[in-house]
Amino acid sequence: MVNTKVPASWDLEVDLISVGSSTGGFAGAIVGHDLGLKTVLLEKSSALGGGTALSGGVFWIPFNHHMLAEGLEDSREEALTHVRRISLGRHDEEQLAAYIDTGPEVMRYLEQHTPMRLAIESSPDYYADLPGGKPRGRQLYPDPEVMIPMLKAAEETYPILAKVRRDPVPFFLGLRDLWAEGRGLIAPLAMACVDRGIDIMFETRARELIVEAGRVIGLRAERDGKDFFIRAAKGVLLASGGFEWNNEMNRRFMNCSGLTPYTPHYNEGDGQLMGMEVGAAVGLMDHAIFQPTLHVEGEMTEGKPLYRGISYGYPGTMLVNRHGQRCCNESFYPDIGRSFFVYDKVNSELVNLPLSWVGDKTATSRLGLSGMAKITKNPDWLMSAETLPELAAKLGIPAENLVQTVERFNRLCTEQGRDLDFQRGETTYQNWWGKRFFPDMESNPTLGPLTQPPFFGVKLGIGCVGNLGGLIVNKSAQVIDTRGETIPGLYGTSNATALLSHGFTYTSGSSQGKSVIFGYIAARHMAKGEQG
Repeated sequence: MVNTKVPASWDLEVDLISVGSSTGGFAGAIVGHDLGLKTVLLEKSSALGGGTALSGGVFWIPFNHHMLAEGLEDSREEALTHVRRISLGRHDEEQLAAYIDTGPEVMRYLEQHTPMRLAIESSPDYYADLPGGKPRGRQLYPDPEVMIPMLKAAEETYPILAKVRRDPVPFFLGLRDLWAEGRGLIAPLAMACVDRGIDIMFETRARELIVEAGRVIGLRAERDGKDFFIRAAKGVLLASGGFEWNNEMNRRFMNCSGLTPYTPHYNEGDGQLMGMEVGAAVGLMDHAIFQPTLHVEGEMTEGKPLYRGISYGYPGTMLVNRHGQRCCNESFYPDIGRSFFVYDKVNSELVNLPLSWVGDKTATSRLGLSGMAKITKNPDWLMSAETLPELAAKLGIPAENLVQTVERFNRLCTEQGRDLDFQRGETTYQNWWGKRFFPDMESNPTLGPLTQPPFFGVKLGIGCVGNLGGLIVNKSAQVIDTRGETIPGLYGTSNATALLSHGFTYTSGSSQGKSVIFGYIAARHMAKGEQG
């Protein structure tokens, strides 16, 4: 472990430092305060919530009190069975147990001690059809009927709400309320900090952990261009998010040379780097929530390129690789992410990149891409042509292959009613995905032929909603070193830590769930003064 020089004097002394305004960072500060600790929350940027504020705002919590109140069946054993089945063996049993056992308690705590009110979100587990999976109930999100009007009213009395990060405009084309989903998670936690008098220090970047006699006792931050030293009597909680915007780390740990993140560009791996500097172990560094993205030339947000999402996996659309062929199940984005990294060892290249989105006139209009092109400064990102060969030429893919691919897909849609190539839409989750836009389709709501010209195409990037690799923590949220020993005084949560509660998989809400659960656990562990 590196022994960083202890300053002659401290600018601030507290019991608990939370680094990052993720749900886990907030939970650590709030719960620590409630247990008698003096806490402070550091935020690198001028806005709260990081990638969480831009997300769907979902917690994955098995057998939570809301689902049990509705009579939806679930159990500890079912949840354990499910994660063990889908983790590819890369989860940690102690972390998984801590997640499952503490999650319901954390949800009740948030509703009892903060303005947050939760409801069951409609989505199934991603792998609902596998052992232990559930079609509904485990995903909780801010109750829109309660939270949206409450937060709108609170804007006048809580100026802090103006600091909750907003979507880059027009990221979602105004399709969701300003206080829905991710912002609806962050806002009530910010209000809870104000109610408690917890200091939130904006534009304060944690730079380096300070170690004395083998224990983390505080950190050096950067504030107003100067060093700012904070002592932590009980511990430092790293909750600073992923490393999506750190190109060097992406190249080191993932088979990716050009990641295009959705997240704020402040996610540069600060927590991972500080932890590694003092000997912390890392895991799952190749793991991320991959998504296809598009970039409109000239669009920027806070001085960095803006990457947008795109609607995929719906009737009249498909994704094709650089050979003009389908290569994934478009109604299940984890399979799209898999296709990014299919590797040809003979030719030493990634087989499918770049991917292109292709759709007909009806689908492009219904999914909003035609309308979005009209309001962007440069609409050339959306290519169009009266024929598929013309579109292929614009996309730079083989025309004959694209024509054959569309013809086969159309036959499967109209004659078979099934995607025999990639089984699109054939699970509970994928069926739910399709019905979000096509609720009235009695057959597979993700399938439909591409028949109406003009045809449209978009070149896509390797997008990411969050890197899921990071520091390894134990069941008490303590960061461990490369030999498996705890680093006294150092705790971790959010995407600053590896998603070892779930291993090499992801289901909606598991990242946010891990963040808030282990932030809660960390604060309780610090308050008890335990070392083991």
